[in-house]
Amino acid sequence: MAAQMNFINVSFAFTLAALAAFAAGYVLNLPRLAAGADRAMGLAWLALSAGLGLLWASLGRPPLSNQYESLLTLLWFIFPLAFYFGRKTGRREIIPAAALSACLLFGAAALLDRTARPLMPALRSNWLMIHVLSCMAAYAAFTLAAAAALRALLKKETAASEDFLLRLAKTGFAFLTLGIITGSVWAETAWGSWWSWDPKETWSLLTWLAYAGALHLRKKGIRGARFGASLLACFALVLFTYFGVNFLLSGMHSYN
Repeated sequence: MAAQMNFINVSFAFTLAALAAFAAGYVLNLPRLAAGADRAMGLAWLALSAGLGLLWASLGRPPLSNQYESLLTLLWFIFPLAFYFGRKTGRREIIPAAALSACLLFGAAALLDRTARPLMPALRSNWLMIHVLSCMAAYAAFTLAAAAALRALLKKETAASEDFLLRLAKTGFAFLTLGIITGSVWAETAWGSWWSWDPKETWSLLTWLAYAGALHLRKKGIRGARFGASLLACFALVLFTYFGVNFLLSGMHSYN
C-alpha cells in the first residue's frame, strides 16, 4: 500500500499547491499564477491516476468496493471534468473551484477506513465498474455544479453562469441515470430483483428526482439565483446519499 499512498499524498499536495496559487493570484492580482496552478492540477490528476493504478494492481480488482476507494474515483473525475468544461465554455473559474472541492474530498478520504477486504459475492460482477464509475462521475459533476453555483450566488453572477451550471447539472443527471439503470440490472442478476428499496437505492432515486425537478423547473422559467439555489439544495441530497446513508443507515450497500 505504501507506493500507491505516496502517489495519492503527492496528488493531494499538488492540489493544495494549485489552490494556493489560485488564491495568491487572485489576492495579488497576478493572473500568470493561474498557468502554474493549472499545471499543478494536471500533475495532481496524473499522480492520483498512478496511485489508483497501483491500488488496482495490488488488490487484483478495480478499487471501487468501499467508500474510500470510490471517493478516490470520484476525485479522479473532478479534474478532467473541470478542465473540459472550463475550456469548452470559457468559464475558467471552475478550475479553482475544483481545486477547493478536491482538497475537501481528499480531507474526507483521509478520515475513511482504508482497509482492503475481499469482495463479497454480490460485488463480483462485471457490472461493478460500469455502475460505480457512472455514479462517481455523476457525483463529481454535481460537486462542480454546486461549487460553481455557490460562487455565482456569492458574486451575484448566476445569470451569466446559468448555461454553464445547466451543462454541469445535465452531465451529472445523465451519469446518475446510467448509474441507477446499471445498478438495477446488477441487482436483478445478483439478488433476483430489479429494485428492493434499499436505503442507497431510495436516496439515489430521491436525488435523481430532485435534479429532474430542478432541470424541469429551469425549463419552465426558474432562472438565475433560484436555479443556482436549487442546485445547492439538490447537492445536499447527493451528500446524504453518498455519505449519510453509509454511516446512518444500513442496507445492501453498507459495504460502500
